Amino acid sequence: MKKENTPYYIVQSVDRAFSIFELFIRERRPLGITDVADELKLHKSVVHRLLATAEEHQLLEQIPETGKYQVGPKCFELGSVYANNSLITEGKRFLPELAEKVGEKAHLGILHEGTVLYLLNQESPKSTRINAPVGVRNPVSSTALGKVLMAWIDETQAMDILRKQGLAIHTPKSISTIEAYMEELKQVRARGYAIDDEELSTGFRCVAFPIRDQTSKVIAAISVGGRSFGTGSLEPIAEVVRNYAVLISERLGYVPKGIFE
Repeated sequence: MKKENTPYYIVQSVDRAFSIFELFIRERRPLGITDVADELKLHKSVVHRLLATAEEHQLLEQIPETGKYQVGPKCFELGSVYANNSLITEGKRFLPELAEKVGEKAHLGILHEGTVLYLLNQESPKSTRINAPVGVRNPVSSTALGKVLMAWIDETQAMDILRKQGLAIHTPKSISTIEAYMEELKQVRARGYAIDDEELSTGFRCVAFPIRDQTSKVIAAISVGGRSFGTGSLEPIAEVVRNYAVLISERLGYVPKGIFE
C-alpha cells in the first residue's frame, strides 16, 4: 500500500479508507472483506475495521444476505453536494434545452485522470440511447469531448496522457497515432470546437465545445451526439452548441473576447 513520493503528512488509516472507496468506484459492485483485502494487499483484520467504521458513518452498508458491503447513503449525500456546484448547476440549466433543440443527447464532461468523466447526460425525446451514464468515463482519443478537453492543456501533459492511456481504436475512422491526434488538436484549437466523426461508434457523430471559467481557462466541455446527423456538414449543429457553451461559460464568469477561443 505504500506509494512512491507519499507526502509525510498523509494519515495511513485515512489513506487506506479512501483507497477502499476508490475500489468501490472502480468495481461498481458489492465487495466483501476478502475482495478488498486481496485487491489492496491489506490484512483482513485491517479491512474489517475500516469497513465497519465506514458502515458506522453510513458511508458503506452491509448486505445481510451476503455479508458484502455496498456504497451507503452518506456517499450519495456527499455526491449530491458536488452535484450542486456551479458547473453542474449551469449544466442542468441549459443541457435539457440544448438536447431538445438539437434532437440528440447532450453531455457535460471534464478531464479527470486522463479520461473524459461524464458529469451530466441529457436525453432528447428523439435521441438514440448510448452507453455513457453519469460517472462513467470514455477515452479522450476518440470522443469530441476528449479532444476539446485535451486541446487547451499543455502539449507535454497531453502527450503524457496519450502515452499512458493509449489510443482507443473503435472504428476504422479512429485516430491511430499520437502524431495524428496531436495534429487533430491543432485543428480543434483553430476551429474552436471538436468533432467525433464516427471515431467512437460507426454512424455516430458528435460536436463538442469548451466551457471556460472567469479566467478563460477551459474547465469542462459540452457536446451533442447521435446517429441523426448524417454525413453532411456539422456547422449548423456546431453553431447551436457554441451558443450554449458561451451561455454556460458566461454564467461561470467568462467574458467573451469577440470569438469563442
